[in-house]
Amino acid sequence: MQIEVAAANILAAAMANLLAGGRVRVRDADGTSLADCDFAAPPFAAPQDGAIAAHPFKPARGLADGRPAGFTAYDAAGKAVFSGTAGHKDDDPPPEMKFKTRMIVEDADVLVESFIFSVIRKTQ
Repeated sequence: MQIEVAAANILAAAMANLLAGGRVRVRDADGTSLADCDFAAPPFAAPQDGAIAAHPFKPARGLADGRPAGFTAYDAAGKAVFSGTAGHKDDDPPPEMKFKTRMIVEDADVLVESFIFSVIRKTQ
């Protein structure tokens, strides 16, 4: 089964609305919480080709030292919505949530490079 782009855009827009007022919890490979990154308002740009790109996140503070490996996105009420991979913008394979630095440091600023949610899997 394959979702058409128009339908995927509708699903992506619904996901963006669901995450309004929400946040992303970033964890290392052992599950230690490294940072809570609040979504901007509004959280995402308009969907394009079944994907939505997050507007720049508000600066966050590191909760612990570690290398980001995964994330969970939460809605405004704190309910988990989806999760994925996190890491440095130049990692291979590329993570879904990309950071400007390889390590998050406790009490330091945490800056997200990019965060894109895609409804359609793109393969070569």
